[in-house]
Amino acid sequence: MINKISNVKLILGLVLLGLVYLATTYFDNTKSEELDKQLVSIDTSKVTSITIVTSEETVKLERENQKWSVRLNTGQMTPAASSKVNSFLSQINGLQPDRLAAKEQSKWVDYQVDSTGTELQIHEGDLLTLHMVIGQSGSTGYLRLADESEVYASDNFGGLNNSARINHYRDNTFVKMETDSIQSLAFKYNGDSSFQIIRESGNWQFEDGSLADSIQVANYLQKLELKYNDNFANQDGSSLGHTLAEIVINYKNQPELVIKAYTDAADSVVYQSTANPSAFFNDKVLGEDYFVGKAAFTAANPEIE
Repeated sequence: MINKISNVKLILGLVLLGLVYLATTYFDNTKSEELDKQLVSIDTSKVTSITIVTSEETVKLERENQKWSVRLNTGQMTPAASSKVNSFLSQINGLQPDRLAAKEQSKWVDYQVDSTGTELQIHEGDLLTLHMVIGQSGSTGYLRLADESEVYASDNFGGLNNSARINHYRDNTFVKMETDSIQSLAFKYNGDSSFQIIRESGNWQFEDGSLADSIQVANYLQKLELKYNDNFANQDGSSLGHTLAEIVINYKNQPELVIKAYTDAADSVVYQSTANPSAFFNDKVLGEDYFVGKAAFTAANPEIE
């Protein structure tokens, strides 16, 4: 009798050990599959369009002849900053899961991968290469392929707050130039306040031949080398009012650069430059920096310092 009991215990023990082994093997394999699953694999050189849809707006990016454009709310396409688009693609290409967060559709809402999440579509021509819904909680991103129910967690997720905004991708260049090749600057204002400064034999002078202060001119030219601005006006050029002021910058053997100040339909001031003609800006600092008076180029004048 004792031997029978011992044999039963032995058999039960072996069965339990087998179950533990099978369970351990199963869960280890499942965990391995979760961690090794590659959700995103994009050949960024072949991407032709990106669509990012949030509850607030839809970002539409398109590439043609290796140049990226972004669609404005008006429907107009405007140049995009390629560096920002490429950075976004690199971020998405690096999204890999750290663990499986959920398997059931009923859990989507908990991780914001339902209709409240950010929808991402990436195309290579007519081919949809990635369709994903992204949610976020703190630094953790939650990822779900649109045709699957599983939700994966990606720790240390950078977030899409800025990347899901149209203006984030716009070319925000206001002016950009080689100031060493500038030959003259003409400031055109209403009334009799217009004037011009000209480079002659290495010196800057006014139209009447009197010398301008070289330090003040140098300070002004420094602002012309490169200027970015993120204060885009809600303007596509169709509702501009009259021109308030204009600066024409002439180069040696190069097209001129023109900076203009306009009124718009709301009687506000907007600024535009031929360095980025499709963009209009409504930052008053641009007016203060560039549309200066003749006295700004005389000695000991603090206006443009």
